[in-house]
Parts: sequence; C-alpha cells; structure tokens
Amino acid sequence: MVETTAADLDAEALEATARDLLGDVDSPGASVAVVDGRERVFAAGFGNRQLDPEQPATPETLYGIGSSTKPVTATAVLTLVESGDLSLDDAVASHVPFFADAPGDPITVRELLSHTSGLPADDSATLTLLDAIVGDEAEDIGASLSGWDEIREYVDDGADRRLLDTERCLYYNSGYVVLSRLVEAVADEPFADYVRRAVLEPLGMDRSTFDVGVLADEDADAMTPHRAGEDGPKPATLPDDPLFVGPGGLQAPVTETAAFASAWAERDLPIGADLAEAATTPVGTFRELLDGSEVGYGYGWMTRPFGDDTLVGHGGGTGVSAGYVGFLADRGLAVALGFNGQPDTSPERLATELLATATGTDPLAVLPKRAIERKERRVTGEYEAYGDLQTVTVTRGDRFLELEHASPMGTETEYLVAASTAPDDHTFRVAERGGTRSTVEFFVDDDGVELLVDRALFERVGDVDDDGDE
Repeated sequence: MVETTAADLDAEALEATARDLLGDVDSPGASVAVVDGRERVFAAGFGNRQLDPEQPATPETLYGIGSSTKPVTATAVLTLVESGDLSLDDAVASHVPFFADAPGDPITVRELLSHTSGLPADDSATLTLLDAIVGDEAEDIGASLSGWDEIREYVDDGADRRLLDTERCLYYNSGYVVLSRLVEAVADEPFADYVRRAVLEPLGMDRSTFDVGVLADEDADAMTPHRAGEDGPKPATLPDDPLFVGPGGLQAPVTETAAFASAWAERDLPIGADLAEAATTPVGTFRELLDGSEVGYGYGWMTRPFGDDTLVGHGGGTGVSAGYVGFLADRGLAVALGFNGQPDTSPERLATELLATATGTDPLAVLPKRAIERKERRVTGEYEAYGDLQTVTVTRGDRFLELEHASPMGTETEYLVAASTAPDDHTFRVAERGGTRSTVEFFVDDDGVELLVDRALFERVGDVDDDGDE
C-alpha cells in the first residue's frame, strides 16, 4: 500500500528508493513515512506485517520501535521541566530511590537523558527482552530482571562501575528505565498514562501506545514480531514489563512517528523552543566518524552531519522489531521507519538513504560506511607481482577487507580498514599487534588497479565474487 501527495519533492524517486531498500531487508514487513512540514509526502508498507495468515504491511501498521521510544520518553521528562516540576540538574536520587550511593557527584536528570552519567551499559535491556523473545529456547544465562525492586538492586549494585572525570557518552538503557520511574513519581500517575496525556495526545498520536497487548489484537493493523529461525522468520513476542516501557516500549505507526519528528523540526511541541533547542544540542560525543565528524547525543536525540544540515534522530531494535525516527534540523524533512523483524541493515542507514534521495544529496557524502564499501569494491580482486612468485587475493569480509598474500615462503592473511572516507584515497590500515602503523595502498585509475604491499607492487589480474550490498 502506497500513499503520496504533491510536494516539492520527487515522490516517485522516493518510492523507487524505498522499494529498493525496504523490499530486500531481512524483515517480513516494513513501513516508511516522510513528512515535509505538516504535509505527508510519502507513506508505504512493504511485505507482510503478519505471515500466518499473510497480512500486508501498511503505513498505519503498529510497530514495536525499540529505542526510537527514547525521544518520546525524553519529551515526557522535558514537559515536567517545562512546568517547573523538575530540573535537568536535579539529582535523580532526590525523586526516586536510585543511585543514592553512586560514586562521584550525584547523578542528574540531564546525565540520564544524554547518557553522560559515566555509567556503562549493564545489559538490563537484554535481560528484560530475552524471556519474551526466546523463552524456553534460551540457554540459562544465570540472571533475570523482573519488577522495580530487582532493577533498583541491579543498577545500584552496578553503580560502583561508574567512570568518573570523563565526558564520554556511554549508552545506558537502564537510565531510561529509571527516567520512566522518575516521571511516575513527579507526575504522580503511571508513566504510560502521563505520556499519553502530555505528549501523544497533544501531538495527535492517537494510536501510539505502550500496551503490548495491542499486537495480539486481530482487528488492529499491528505487526507480529519475528525473529530469525533456521527455516525462516518465526513469530515472537515483546515483553509486557514496566522495565521495557521507558527505554523501548512504544508501539506506533510510522505516520505518527514521522509526525512526531516533524513536530520537533517545526518546534510545535508541548515544551518551549529553548528547551527543544537544548534537547537537540549534543551534550556528549556518542561516536567519532572516520571523516573527523561526530555523532552527538542530546536529550533523547542523536545528531550527526548530513551535508550542510544536521540529522537529528534515533534508531532502535528489539531483536524482533525495529524502528527509526528523525528529521533534518534545517530542512525540516522528517522520516520514520518500522520493521517487524530485525533488519540486516541499520534503520538509521536506510533512513539516511531515503533522506538523501528526498533532498537530492549524494548518499556517499552522508553515509561514510557506503563510501568505504564503494572503495572496497573497487579494489577487490586477484593480484600478481612481477615474476609471478607472489600473489594477493583481496576480498570483502563481514567486518574487514581481507588480504591473502601467498609467496614461496607461505601464505599470510591481513585485515584492512580504510584510512579515510575520501573517495580517491585508497589507503588502508593493517590491523596488527606489531606496534607499527602499517598501511597498504591501492592505485586506481582507468587502466586498472595496482597494490603496494611493503616493497612489492602487485597488478590486479582478475576479479573475485562479491555478493555484498552496495
């Protein structure tokens, strides 16, 4: 099912890109929506939201969007800041009994929102999800989490692992579990009820819900979650657990999550513009990219460069479903994705590709990984050195470019990573323990490809099979 409206965007090109990207992901079904201002430019469903019996995915299909929930949870927290009932610099322990004995200065609301508390990941989300997703098929992992008493003990026991005197952004799911409890304490009502009243209803997100039970409603246009099985996708479930709600428990259609992102882009929110601007300004660096740019994290939102613009968004995955919600800060274009399986390509990358098509941007300029993959494909092949005593085979592995060097002295395999994202720089670093920074260099031109390894020059003489995605 596809819906389009007239706009200053090429909806046909957007549809073609969406079909190319989403028609081949490792998920039974997927949906996408793109919103320009308040106008829906494109919305579509691909594949099936349910396999037995088959039911098609639509733009209105409810998906469990995982950590794409975090901007919604953060918005709920910020409404309490806006009303004066809460301060970003409040100690969390002054509202709920968490982190009272954590080392260092008191952990604040701002630090949990931005993952800058210094608390490292503790796998609480994995423990919450495992029983629901795999049940009796899971091996005994020796731990589980159920209820507020257990999560309180779990995070407090792990608080002594806090890294002090650091500005690192360490993605900490338990922080959003605690934030959901904090919202309940300050608002004096259940978290889901408050979010519906303070965030979802004002933004017109009438079908979005934290009620996992809606996924079993045969009359609802709702996904069936799926996990990978030996014989194909297998139906699964999501946890009906309050510990899951705040960090990743929203079920929503892409039409509503795209509208949510657009409301942020337009600053048409239940919070003031100054607070919204602070929320989308990085507090810490989440990841450094090979081109020298950074992925930042504000209050529930990640930020990354998109040409001359900034992509503000958040992806999420549960292992059996996934989602993405985001917008271009200057352009104001919003996008949302939903999946009823865990796609083999990250939702953020798929969304970035769609936004590139929508804005006429070269995907290689905004997707460093794609630029690197393009360079890797240019240099794969069979190589020979002068005299035919030495040969090299270059192939693309799951994580590295692999170089197998054969000579009369034996065969050696090295693993290579690109030295930069520059399209004409075909220098790769060698992963090794020798204490040196070794590189190999490819010379690419219209006449062919040559490879310099140590002091030997090789010429490409043949191709290798490469089934990787472009």
